[in-house]
Amino acid sequence: MDKKTLNNNEIVLTGQYLGVVEEFLPDKQSTFVKDGQIYASRSGLLNIDHKKRKIEIKTNQEENWKIVKVGDVVIGVILFLRQYSVGINFYTINQKVHFNSGYFGNIHVSQISDRYVEKIQEAFQITDIVRARVIKLNYNEFDLSTSEKNLGVIYADCVICGTPLVQIGYNKLRCERCGNQETRKLATDYRKVDQPLRY
Repeated sequence: MDKKTLNNNEIVLTGQYLGVVEEFLPDKQSTFVKDGQIYASRSGLLNIDHKKRKIEIKTNQEENWKIVKVGDVVIGVILFLRQYSVGINFYTINQKVHFNSGYFGNIHVSQISDRYVEKIQEAFQITDIVRARVIKLNYNEFDLSTSEKNLGVIYADCVICGTPLVQIGYNKLRCERCGNQETRKLATDYRKVDQPLRY
């Protein structure tokens, strides 16, 4: 990447090439140098100070690490299913992206829907992308709810072949590749999410 292609506020990923030491002074906290070349040591927004010839990666996580509050809306991925709850690692909070997020929450079966849910597997599967609301802080985890209409699964893949599932009913999905049908607790904008995310 040469100097002309570097832009302020550009999202960069860990390990991405940023420039050379002849052009910029690397930031010790957010970059590293190998053979005279500067690389990102964390993901975040690129910040270039052309006057001081400095380059660094800024994140919002240091200053906002414990910003999650009751009522916040989060988006995350289902990591595991238990008998009465699911575990979710979330990456956006109120439409704000958090790289390398350490935030974790649980959705209890009683908080999945305003309708009765007998089995967790009828509402969620591992790797589903879910929008949920924070309802309680429980030690270092968060209790979440998807009982509102705009909350629930916003993207899901077929458990058999991994193809993205298409909605065919209120809570019914079908795989166009293998024909498998599944159920989920779907958000009203399943696979039509129009939510501008910011860093």
